This record gives sequence, structure tokens and C-alpha cells, in this order.
Amino acid sequence: FWTIFELTFSGCWPNYARRIIEDVSPLYSMFYFFYVYIVVFVATRIVAALFLKETLSQYAADAETMVKERAKKSTWIKHSLSDLFEEADTNGDGCLTEDEMRALFAHPKVMLWLKELGLDASDSDALIDLIDEKDGWSVNRDDFVHGITRLRGEARSQDVVVLHNNVKRLRTHVREIRHSLDSLVQANLANLCKERL
Repeated sequence: FWTIFELTFSGCWPNYARRIIEDVSPLYSMFYFFYVYIVVFVATRIVAALFLKETLSQYAADAETMVKERAKKSTWIKHSLSDLFEEADTNGDGCLTEDEMRALFAHPKVMLWLKELGLDASDSDALIDLIDEKDGWSVNRDDFVHGITRLRGEARSQDVVVLHNNVKRLRTHVREIRHSLDSLVQANLANLCKERL
């Protein structure tokens, strides 16, 4: 029993196995082959697999934690933007006018905070145009919060693809309008020429 224990847990199993195989019987080589194969290779692979499984489960837990942290941060940003809206709404009508937004985006702390969110507030007119989707020159709280959160961060490739497709559609419409106008101008010129003759 002690030899098997030493064979299993010490690193020098060939010393014990060789002596038994050479001195007792060469048939023990089959026993040691299977024993070493099962204990040393299979058991160590099982232990390694258990460690890997634990590592992957910790990674999954970290991924869930990261998703929760992102959701918490997003909620905090929306709440902070709502508070910012309250402070910027100087007349208390529940909407930010163009002047109120310009004053808000000109404030140094707001510019710094928006920069941290990935927004450049130095061009307030462009930012107002991007937030004010309805072109009503006033923005309510929901539109303000939604507009800022939608604009924050770097442009994603899916955003650029949508923009590219919209530009292609607009270009096609402009070509069709141009073709129609060219046809109308040609027809009107032909009619004017016939009338003069």
C-alpha cells in the first residue's frame, strides 16, 4: 500500500515501478502502465478540467456583474441628465429652449461632464440640432435625456451603416428629382421655341 501511495503522489514513480518490474515480474509493467495512465494522466486532466470549469464560471459571473454595473451606470447617467435638465430649465416650463440649451452647454462643468460622456459641447448649435429631433426649438426632459444618451460615446459601425444607407437613398431621390427637372426644363424650352416660331 505504501508503494502505491508513493507511486501516486511522488514524482519518482519510475524508480518504484522499475524495481518491481525487473526484480519481481515483467507482467507488472501492464499494471503500472494502466495505473500511471489512469492516475497520472486522466486524474490530472480531470483536476485541470475542474479548474477550467471554475474559471469559466467566475468569468460568467464577472460578465453578469459587468452588465449590472453598466445598467447601474446608465441609470445614474439618466438621473444626472434629468437633474441637469431641471437646473437648466430656468423658466420652469418643462422644456429647454434654444437659449437655455446654449447657456447650459457653455457652462464649463457641463462641457467637462459631457466630454466625459463622449460628447463635444463646444459646438452647441450642432449638439442642439442633434438633440432636437422635432425641430421645435424646444426640448422636453425625455427628449433631452434620450438625445444625450443616444449621442454619448463613439460612433458605432452600425450607426455609420445606417447613415450611409440614408445618404445613398437621398442621393437616389435627388437624382430622380434632377432628372424630372431636366425633363421639365427641356419640355418647357421646346414649347417656348415652338411658340416663338
